[in-house]
Amino acid sequence: MQFLHIIYFLERNNFLRKASGEKKINDNALTALALLTAVSEAKEKEIIIKVITNLLKG
Repeated sequence: MQFLHIIYFLERNNFLRKASGEKKINDNALTALALLTAVSEAKEKEIIIKVITNLLKG
């Protein structure tokens, strides 16, 4: 259940919600990003996580 780790990481580091508490992305998009991370090869995971966090920062 590695995909749960990315969701926990994003939530814990305040990447999933705006300052108002509103979600930045919907649940379907979050699921797709988590699954993308889970099925990626180990050498690609860090890059994918950086892309996701940079996407959600803005």
